[in-house]
Amino acid sequence: MPKKAKFKIGDAVFYPSAGVGMIETIEDVYISGQADPFYVIRIIESGMVVKVPAATASNTGIRPLVGPRKIKEVQRVLAEKNAKRVTGGNWTERCKDLERRINQGDTFELAAVVRDLLRWKGQTGLSFEESMLLETASNYLSYEIATVQKVQPENAYQELVKQVNKSASKAEVA
Repeated sequence: MPKKAKFKIGDAVFYPSAGVGMIETIEDVYISGQADPFYVIRIIESGMVVKVPAATASNTGIRPLVGPRKIKEVQRVLAEKNAKRVTGGNWTERCKDLERRINQGDTFELAAVVRDLLRWKGQTGLSFEESMLLETASNYLSYEIATVQKVQPENAYQELVKQVNKSASKAEVA
């Protein structure tokens, strides 16, 4: 007997490694003669379609978008003091760690990565890979906030940058 779906058609969800999507439909896929429900998710930014078994959706990291109240917490994370950039050591390990944090799909981790990379960009610049990671993380976060607040992703991104820069300039004054 198939499990009841956790999400319903029309729900906005976050899919790690792809971003914000909408559940377009829930369809039964027959595997070994048994029908299993699959979420059909269209990723907003790219238009890509992903099918995920409903039974294992939580294992893949799919989650509902944060609520409007959590946006305040995201802004607080953006305003916090950023992690000190380690310039020595293995830069590939640092980039792998950033990528792992992005692909976790946690909104607050995304906010911390965006905050750190935006500030590092302003201080000493970013490597090509760090720039790509900043683009990915900021797109994911912007689309999530834009969907929750019902604004354009570009406007959400500008607010992210403003929040990071505002808190960075306060830290310099102190």
